[in-house]
Amino acid sequence: MDLLCQRCGEPYDQYHVRHDMTAQERIRFLGGKGCPTCADKKPCDKPVTCGECLLYDRGCTVNMFKPRNAEGRQAQAAFRSVLGNDLDAVAAEMEDFGLT
Repeated sequence: MDLLCQRCGEPYDQYHVRHDMTAQERIRFLGGKGCPTCADKKPCDKPVTCGECLLYDRGCTVNMFKPRNAEGRQAQAAFRSVLGNDLDAVAAEMEDFGLT
């Protein structure tokens, strides 16, 4: 079951978060400060998604991420506020609501 990065929306399996991320990556991820994919990048300010952007097809060199699935990130934050650090329960709720 996946957990979405609260910053960029990248899905991460809850097992990966618990066992494969370093302690620093896990703390940053669970604190909503980004995942290994987006932690050092600035948000893209273009009004289109990456798939619609001409730079994406040519290889975007701006080194930015495009936030996606804001609804899923908000729902995950709400589930975490209720369920705490029970990542299995958060991931299950996300899957039950079709947000992964």
